[in-house]
Amino acid sequence: MQTIKFNTGRTYSAAGQRIAAMQLESGHIILNDIDRHIDVMLPAGVEFTQADIMCFYDLSCYVFPNEIDMLYTDYYEIVNALRELANTVKSI
Repeated sequence: MQTIKFNTGRTYSAAGQRIAAMQLESGHIILNDIDRHIDVMLPAGVEFTQADIMCFYDLSCYVFPNEIDMLYTDYYEIVNALRELANTVKSI
């Protein structure tokens, strides 16, 4: 599993919009938007780049953990780790 973190530069908070994401072995991507208090899962097939992640996030192309037989406890364990990672992203 790999991670990515970035600030989009959008002004949703004084810090901007800080994003952290992890690509699962299945190809699905779990994303945490720390400044908007949003976490989502993107479908497999999304390229693990800032541009593709933001495109699918902006289009609300989400899947739910139960759709890939993932327990919500496992999902939120990853989300909590991503929150910590997102807090390390440089503010705008």
